[in-house]
Amino acid sequence: MSGLTYSERMTIQLSRNKKAGLQPSTQQAIAKKFGLSKMYVSSVIAEKQHGEKSNAWRKKFAIYAGMEN
Repeated sequence: MSGLTYSERMTIQLSRNKKAGLQPSTQQAIAKKFGLSKMYVSSVIAEKQHGEKSNAWRKKFAIYAGMEN
């Protein structure tokens, strides 16, 4: 999925998970798993949050969602 933003790739992956009956299938599920607010998860996925901490969260979210790096 080259040429897509992180947000676009995550949206596709969550949709695939939902169709396959896998978790996570929503940003809310990601927030619950990591004990974060839905707003913060949304902001990190949309790449509105910057810095090392946000990059680390994006990597954790990608691994949890089953995205390939």
